[in-house]
Amino acid sequence: MEELIRFGEKFFDELEIAMYKSREAGVQIELNEVSTSALRERVVTVVRGIKDKRLGVAIVDTGDKEKVKEAVERAYKMAKLNKPDEKWVSFPEPGKYREPRKVDKELREVSPDYFVELAREGIGMASEEGIVVAGGGGGAEWGESLIMNSHGVNVFQEGGGAFFYIELVGMKEGKVTPGIFDFDAKLSLKLDVESVVKNALQKVKWAFKTEKSKTEEAKVVVEPWAVSSLLSYALFPAFSGERLVKGTTPLANKVGEKVSNDLLTIYDDPLHELSINPVIADDEGVPTRRNVIVEKGIFKGFIWDNYWAKIHGVESTGNGKRNLSTGGISIGFHNVVIENGKRSLEEIIGEIEHGYLVDGFQGAHSSNPDNGNFAVVANPAFLIENGEVKGATVFMMSGNVYELLPDLYAVSKEQKVLPFGGSMVVPAMAFENVRIAGK
Repeated sequence: MEELIRFGEKFFDELEIAMYKSREAGVQIELNEVSTSALRERVVTVVRGIKDKRLGVAIVDTGDKEKVKEAVERAYKMAKLNKPDEKWVSFPEPGKYREPRKVDKELREVSPDYFVELAREGIGMASEEGIVVAGGGGGAEWGESLIMNSHGVNVFQEGGGAFFYIELVGMKEGKVTPGIFDFDAKLSLKLDVESVVKNALQKVKWAFKTEKSKTEEAKVVVEPWAVSSLLSYALFPAFSGERLVKGTTPLANKVGEKVSNDLLTIYDDPLHELSINPVIADDEGVPTRRNVIVEKGIFKGFIWDNYWAKIHGVESTGNGKRNLSTGGISIGFHNVVIENGKRSLEEIIGEIEHGYLVDGFQGAHSSNPDNGNFAVVANPAFLIENGEVKGATVFMMSGNVYELLPDLYAVSKEQKVLPFGGSMVVPAMAFENVRIAGK
């Protein structure tokens, strides 16, 4: 790679070469059967070069040295065609990296057959209860990356994670429950299929009985999957430094101010003990770190990649994420952690005289991060009466995330690792005085 950097410096003022190797082994489940199993391996090399502030990018599906040299020359031709970016400063300089987490090398070699057996185990458990496995799957992902640039950045990292998920549907006496979803994810192959299926089965049993919701203000307990979908669209984009520069975040000039009460702490840390994305560098080779975004309800600051940080005159927080389809870098999270509380979810539910438990939101993707407005359908959702779940229900929930967060009154001590759309570690969150529209 150093030879390739030197070759590229003949064409560019600055050059970055990033090589990614990935291996994915896994299965898919459809209607009580393992529908597909697959093993996919890929190598992608991305070349980004700057000449007279003009950016050129080329991508090749190989690590072959001669092919990468051709990509360098192609990127140079692209750069000459592009307009100069007058805001461009430079690629990042070398930094000091944290000690990497220990990786489980079994993830690099596991066969899809391993996940076939896990899938059959899950299907068998559900079938014994007369419940349909509508969908699901499992797999392991292993990745290796090498990021180098002409300023001396040179960082290699490797690692992977495994996951299993299942969606169950109950059918009894003409009633069909909503699809109930549960999952597990770890940095090893020690996935807890039994707990995944048991958790989903419990909710399917609740869902056989249906209850009406009503338009009211009530306590609403939001489980991790629903928490992540709502906040990922309505809140988290506002933490981007790019939005600060462009003036599209409602958190401009809010650093040091309260956005919630002291029960809420949010940070991005790829080396958190539960993270399944333990990277020591971002996709530009900038060291990652623990970035506290909200601490006890107080907004602490934005996250940055190299480009937008230098435009704004601050340091990158190590949050540059690469799109392998375009080669471009944008600001993103590695592993969002919402800090847990002291009470169990069971205890939180047990203290509610009347309220609701939400397992999933529909329509969260339509939320507006420019102002925090959202309108979602709570489904699957459950009615709580006198500390017990009485049955399934559905309701509308709309409002503004910055008005919702101060009504947070409890956070569960259990946290769920979410492997979808990046790594997240999320507890259940309970809100009071939530305005809902019943159905």
